[in-house]
Amino acid sequence: MSTTVTELARLTIKDGLRESHKATLEQSLARAKKGMEDFTGQKFYMYQEVENPNHIYIIGEWASLEQHMKDWIPSEQNQALLQGLGPLVEVDFLFHLDQRLGLIPPSQSAPMLGCVKHVMESAKRPDFERTFINCKNHLEAFTLGPVGAGWRIEKESDREEFVLFSPWKDVAEHLAFGKTKDFQEYSKIKDYIMIDATQIVHIVLMELPLA
Repeated sequence: MSTTVTELARLTIKDGLRESHKATLEQSLARAKKGMEDFTGQKFYMYQEVENPNHIYIIGEWASLEQHMKDWIPSEQNQALLQGLGPLVEVDFLFHLDQRLGLIPPSQSAPMLGCVKHVMESAKRPDFERTFINCKNHLEAFTLGPVGAGWRIEKESDREEFVLFSPWKDVAEHLAFGKTKDFQEYSKIKDYIMIDATQIVHIVLMELPLA
C-alpha cells in the first residue's frame, strides 16, 4: 500500500548568478511550487538557508514515492520547469522522509525552522527512536510549536538518517536551548548517533511572487 512521503530537496544558486537574475529565479521557483501543488493537491514550501543563503530547500508532501518519482519527475510539465531552473540552480540532493510532517508556514513568533540530520548505524535505530520519543518533550518545551521528524527512505544498507524540523524565533534562541537542563535530558539521543555526521542548518520561508 502506498503511503504519503515528504520530499526534502536542496538547490544551490549557481556561482556568478547576477543580482539582475534574482527576479527570474524567484519566478521560476514560484512556477515550480505552483506546478507541484496543482499536481498533488498539497502545499509546498520554499525555504532559504540562514547559514548559506545560496541554499534553497523544497519541502512538500507526495501521495507516494511513485507519484513523485514515476509520475511527476518525467512529466512534460516538470521537465519544462526544470529547463527554466537549470541555468539558475544545481540540485544538491533530493530524498524522501517516511512521515507527513504537517508543516505550516512559520508564524511571526516562530519565523525560522531548525533542520537537523542525525546519522546512525541501522542497529541503533530502535534505541534512538525509543529515546527520542521519551525525550522530545524536553525539546518541545522550548520550541514555538510541535516538532516534525522522519526517517530517510532512500538509505545506505547499514545506516539510517533521521531528519528533525523544529520552529524557533531565531538562531540564538535555538542555540540557547543547548545551555539548558532540558537539553541535557534531550541529548541522551547522542548515545546512538554519529556525532561527526550530524548536520544543523536554519531555514526561513521565501516570499515568492504569484506564479
